[in-house]
Order: sequence, then C-alpha cells, then structure tokens
Amino acid sequence: MARVIVLSLFTLLWATGTLFAADQPNIVLIFIDDMGWKDVGCYDNDFVDTPRIDQLAKEGMKFTDFYAAGAVCSPTRCALQSGQNQARIGITDFISGHWRPFERVITPRPTMALPLDTVTVAEALKPAGYTTGYIGKWHLGNGPEFQPDRQGYDFSAVIGGPHLPGKYRVQGRRDLKPEPGQYRTDFEADLSIDFIRNNKHKPFFL
Repeated sequence: MARVIVLSLFTLLWATGTLFAADQPNIVLIFIDDMGWKDVGCYDNDFVDTPRIDQLAKEGMKFTDFYAAGAVCSPTRCALQSGQNQARIGITDFISGHWRPFERVITPRPTMALPLDTVTVAEALKPAGYTTGYIGKWHLGNGPEFQPDRQGYDFSAVIGGPHLPGKYRVQGRRDLKPEPGQYRTDFEADLSIDFIRNNKHKPFFL
C-alpha cells in the first residue's frame, strides 16, 4: 500500500507545478490485492523468496510508516485512482458488496463504479505529456463505460478470472490473447513489457 503514497505525491507535485520542470520520470506502479506489508523479503519475511522485489527496494525507496486506504480491493483502488478517501465517493466495500439483510449490522451498498467525473491519476498526468496504461484487475465498475479507457488511460487491458491458463480473459479486447498454457501473471507481465517498449521514448505511467 506504500505505493499509494508515491502516486499521491506525484499528483500533488504535478498540481503545484513543481514536477516535470526538467525531467519527466517514467512511473510503473505495481498494485497487489491481499498482500500484507510483511509478505516480502525486504520487509523481513524469511519464508517467501522475493528477490526481484527485494532488489527494487534496495535500489529504490522503502516506506516504513504508511496506512492502507482500505481493507478490500475496490475501496483501495478507488483511493489510489482518485487520491480521495473512498468514503467520499461511496465505494466503501468491494463492488458489488456483501449485502446480507439478515445481518445484525447492515452495511451500506457501495457506489457501483468510479464516477466518470472523478479525476484519476492518469487524467492528472496526461496534461504533463504522459502516455498512460492500465493492465490487470480494475474492479471499479463492470460496464464498458466505466473502464480505464474512459478514465484517462490510453492503453487498457482489464483482465479478470483465475490465474490458471485458459481461465482468465481480457474484457472487451479480442486482439489481446495469451499464449497457450500461459499463466495470467506472465501474460500481464508480457503486456507490461510491450507497453514499456512501445513508449520508452516518452514519459509514461503504467
């Protein structure tokens, strides 16, 4: 969840005009569902081997004090995309929520999509000349009108389903197909590599 802080900082600096004056750094944001802060080696996990992530931490920046914006996927994604507390937008549970009218405490129904008038981090970066891409799980609205390509992303590959070969799919993109027997994470990595290669000569946000 530390990466939420990084993106909020970029958005703040862009808004105040202090970023991109000289250099425009490329931004690759890796956002992971259901990962605790101590699930990787660079945060002292001695059971799971994460050498690549550990190398990124060693060569870059590691946060030691931070807060997650939410406990489940959609609220956290809402906070990351909007830079706002998810309660302001109404996405306080995963979409479509766990509505159980027989509960002793009834939870409110969440807003079913990130509103299109919400300024996303991608939309904030585009005026600064950034090409933007989104690959992977979205979970901020199921209809085609609420997908990343309607929220400031030039390239969008929303992928849903299990990680096993043949079990996942790219929503609304028949032109993007995995190799036979390819796991979802490998497919997403290949799409990310292609995006970086295709946009390496200009600032990009992925």
